[in-house]
Amino acid sequence: MTRVTAQGSTVGSATTSPSPVYRSAELSDLVDVAAIEAERFGDQAYPYFVLRQLFDLHGANWLIVEADSIVLGHVLVALTPDRRGWLLSLAVSERCCGRGYGSTLLKEAIDLCRQRAMRSVRITVRPTNQSAYNLYRRIGFAWTGYEERYFGAGEPRDVLEYKLANA
Repeated sequence: MTRVTAQGSTVGSATTSPSPVYRSAELSDLVDVAAIEAERFGDQAYPYFVLRQLFDLHGANWLIVEADSIVLGHVLVALTPDRRGWLLSLAVSERCCGRGYGSTLLKEAIDLCRQRAMRSVRITVRPTNQSAYNLYRRIGFAWTGYEERYFGAGEPRDVLEYKLANA
């Protein structure tokens, strides 16, 4: 497998590089992904057993960023029959925030959806999560809806969408 660094150069899978590498997720990554989920989302994090089932269903569309073999973040993309990509989880370890990993993961997810001939990419965001909201808007996502009880009582979400040119 060829891996792509943030600078766009490729390195062989046997090569270790201190620069970040963006690649497909592997089953062995789930322990690290679960730790990042817990750190970033607390009691709303996907538990390990759910991550495992999501991996079985969508693992081919799950992207990881790592450096020195340490997982720094991930994005889980689910593809629907109506040609929409949904970003079910996007998270970067708190100690790595502000380095561009999240925006690069987001761009990689969009590219994956484009390659799979999706017509758009959607994500939900808590209306008060201004840093995430700013990231999505900066990349080109637009507000498309709001649900007061998206994840149940007291859990509103805005739905944002990125339209793909191949739509």
